[in-house]
Amino acid sequence: MEIRRLHLLLLLQGFMLLSVMGNCYARFVVEKNSLRLTSPEKIRGTYDSAIGNFGIPQYGGSMAGAVVYPKENQKGCKSFDDFGISFKSKPGALPTFVLVDRGDCFFALKVWNVQQAGASAVLVADDIQEALITMDTPEEDRLAAKYIENITIPSALIEKNFGEILKKAISGGDMVNVNLDWRESVPHPDDRVEYELWTNSNDECGVKCDMLMEFLKDFKGAAQILEK
Repeated sequence: MEIRRLHLLLLLQGFMLLSVMGNCYARFVVEKNSLRLTSPEKIRGTYDSAIGNFGIPQYGGSMAGAVVYPKENQKGCKSFDDFGISFKSKPGALPTFVLVDRGDCFFALKVWNVQQAGASAVLVADDIQEALITMDTPEEDRLAAKYIENITIPSALIEKNFGEILKKAISGGDMVNVNLDWRESVPHPDDRVEYELWTNSNDECGVKCDMLMEFLKDFKGAAQILEK
């Protein structure tokens, strides 16, 4: 009886150890960039944001823009053309950064709809107070693949409380200007640009894996040159 009890105890400890190890190896690093709020002065400061896993971030550079929060279609799940809304900047003005709320549709669809309306970047305000996550592309959605590969503007997820600060300032009539900075997102300890290639060993995850395999084929030549 004592031996059986000992075996059960060892088995339980083994499961606990595997659980802890699984949690350790399952950590995912959220790629962040710095978002500097330059005006209005009363809320000026630097905030974290998480880079979207689609579009074209300006790694190594920065972009300044004026933030707007649409009065309609605030989650960005529908085409802004349906509401007669355009985010195209006027000549000589700062690029337009559109703030939309998280929820009801994929992150990528929000960014695509905003891009189609003429904006230069998208800020997605989280709908719950939590640590920042990476906005990823939807899997197993072939309809999404048609627009995901055509997303060219950068996007970032911001925390809920920061989103509320921006909304309050905009609703109060303040000119809200921010600067997205990707310079610290690129590792450069010795004045050389370094890169890491993260991939997935599963080649049966649908559209996302198909896009990944195509990228790996196209990137092979560039990788060989970079390794020289």
